[in-house]
Amino acid sequence: MGQRMMVTEDDVFELLAFLVTSARLCVDEPRLYGTFRLVDGASRLLGFVLESDQLEDEQFLQQLKDEIDEKKMLLVADQEGYFKFLDDLTRKVARELKERAGAAP
Repeated sequence: MGQRMMVTEDDVFELLAFLVTSARLCVDEPRLYGTFRLVDGASRLLGFVLESDQLEDEQFLQQLKDEIDEKKMLLVADQEGYFKFLDDLTRKVARELKERAGAAP
């Protein structure tokens, strides 16, 4: 835990291009699309990290990516469900960060 990880240069440029173009698109798109782009960016980052095979314990991150990929499209079909998904996702990441920092859950 806490070791440096390497992603490929291609991965860096792919994520960079996604983030920069997403920022530009957020200027003209409906407000909620920005939240989708951020969650999709998180999924992409997790994909690169999981493909690197450099994690000591990938279970949490794999489950998080799977959940994001499964539920991000709720934005289109069920906005209230999408908002709940974002709230739950935020809590899960915060809980994991606390555990990793040695704090009580």
